[in-house]
Amino acid sequence: MRTSLAASLICLGLAAPIALAQELALLAPGDAVVTQFSGVVDPITEPPEGQDVLDETFIDPQGVSVRVTSLAAPSFIWDARVWTAQPFKDVTAAEVGQVFGVTLDDAKEPNIYVAATSVYGLQIVIPDGDKDGRLERVKQGGPFAQWMAAQWGTTDAKDPKGEVGGPGSIWKIDGKSGDVSLFANIKLKGADNPGAGLGNIHFDKAHQQIFVSDLATGMIHRFEMKGQELEVYDPGFKGLQMANEQGTAHDPANALDITEKNFDAEDTDTWGYADEERSVWALTTHKDRLFYAMTGRNQIWSIGIDKKTGALLKDAQWELDYPKKPKELPVTDMLFTSQGAMVLAQRGEITSTYDYSNFANPGKSRLYRYWLESPKDDPATPSRWIAEPEEYAVGFEPDHRSGDGGIALGHGYTKEGFIDTNVCEASLWTTGDNLRRNEELQSKLLPGGPLEIDGLQGMPTGPVKQYQDGKNNTPPWVSYMVDVKAENTDSPDTDDPLQWNDNTTQGWMGDVAILRGCGAGGIADAGSYGWPTEWPWWVDVVNPPPFCIIGVDCPPPPQPKSCARLKGEFVCDDKLGEWFYAFDLSPKAGGFNPDQIKYSNLAPGHSILGLGSNPSTYSNPGTYSIGPAAPGQVVGADLCLFNEAEMKSGKPFACCKVSFDEQAPTKACKKAQ
Repeated sequence: MRTSLAASLICLGLAAPIALAQELALLAPGDAVVTQFSGVVDPITEPPEGQDVLDETFIDPQGVSVRVTSLAAPSFIWDARVWTAQPFKDVTAAEVGQVFGVTLDDAKEPNIYVAATSVYGLQIVIPDGDKDGRLERVKQGGPFAQWMAAQWGTTDAKDPKGEVGGPGSIWKIDGKSGDVSLFANIKLKGADNPGAGLGNIHFDKAHQQIFVSDLATGMIHRFEMKGQELEVYDPGFKGLQMANEQGTAHDPANALDITEKNFDAEDTDTWGYADEERSVWALTTHKDRLFYAMTGRNQIWSIGIDKKTGALLKDAQWELDYPKKPKELPVTDMLFTSQGAMVLAQRGEITSTYDYSNFANPGKSRLYRYWLESPKDDPATPSRWIAEPEEYAVGFEPDHRSGDGGIALGHGYTKEGFIDTNVCEASLWTTGDNLRRNEELQSKLLPGGPLEIDGLQGMPTGPVKQYQDGKNNTPPWVSYMVDVKAENTDSPDTDDPLQWNDNTTQGWMGDVAILRGCGAGGIADAGSYGWPTEWPWWVDVVNPPPFCIIGVDCPPPPQPKSCARLKGEFVCDDKLGEWFYAFDLSPKAGGFNPDQIKYSNLAPGHSILGLGSNPSTYSNPGTYSIGPAAPGQVVGADLCLFNEAEMKSGKPFACCKVSFDEQAPTKACKKAQ
């Protein structure tokens, strides 16, 4: 029998009309949507003698490109131990291809939007040459070259547009059903994006529209919420001219063409990115202005937004130059806090190795925070922002610069380790690689879990490296370290020539978006919010524990506590001759008293006996069964328990999420004679 149980307590704080719909939606406050490289699949058969195994190694169409996981209930205070993600929604590369940028709208059931990317490489193939029934992977462009399957997504029969995705695709993941459809295919004067893909995407709540940057052209496109393009803005030409600077016009002659031999899958200079002087990536809105990062110029610019129409004005202005140290790296994501701080996330320069291992040079990307000059703008300085930005520590490697370029604000956490929706932005989350790797500190880190994890680092929004010693969170001991790609974590040594694990990969993580709902406590940017009163034993800097090896002589790392108990077993229904999984479900003590249950993600043909419509009344304790199942078949479901009256009250209420899957016995269930 195969079992996995993930249960978490989610404390919500929403207005009543939103709360009801939100509970029935795909996302709840505290849920994170993370983009990532989908991974690869090893060759089905051994390649011919003398042929590189990598020539037969392809992107995995069933690999995860978008993962949704809850950040609501770690059940421990942030102390840098490993918190394994428990995803309850995965979107595959077959559906959306490779994506980086992600944003959420503000619908009653918030929808997810993701944008096509080249940051995980551009892979091409040619027709089958060795007669093995598969296309051949190549590095060099040529007349018969085509995109590898799962480089870009494809739509299915559920999509009324029936279009095929490509380098300019924006995908929409429905906030209630989870279905994927093509929101828009970005074009410029009728021409598709040739391959460089899109930068980032942002939902402008104030004007109900979406902005997305194009890495191939340097343009910013504006869309209304049904996918209709409203405007194309050229920041590298028209925008610079508005500020009386010399602009650089877009040259379509430089477009990528994979059928030409000058394309090289390992040379990003051949990928058709926009001229450095006009390249854009990160973008966000703040106080009726669109802010965007001009990556080749190492600058942040902004332009006004018409309050009534949402159209861009003609007042583009330079905001600041961000540092070019240690080298020019792109700002791939940006946000503003409620107090007006601008946070910029860098990603290592785009690289691509033929073995899929490295998509971004690690250890150099910074996470900056800027404030406006205070108490007023200093006329002696060129910018209205502080000259030297503050910097957050990301990861345990010596320079603490392990970010992968995605950031989002999150709620605070109680001392018991549960989400506190009364504090709207007490945590800052960033994507990163090898977040717990540090040879000097490994004796303190190992008891808390594996060292090399790829995923998310969550930390208090206040402490930056510039804070006084003891309160600067450097290294980031006060953090949640979420292993989003747990299947890749510290794989054991094998004879497999292609080990895809955190030891061998860099830049596999992408962007992150987090759904937040604010309670009565309003907004806080508390530098010491949730700061532990004492360090946990495995990070005791005075008396560190002895060195140990995970899985051998280390004590097991503390695990998050679940909010519900789920126990069951398969029983044979001898009338039908089929297996059913009978289980008891009950919340743990602590004042939680659910009377409703919602279920989703049932396999076709399965049902939960004992439950009617969705949601339906929950009996406490509840005894249910799910099936029918054939021998060896896996059955499972995502369950959510909640109290309807508390949900409708508009006050913070509890939701207990439980996911499980079980494999039926392999022997047959025989019918009674």
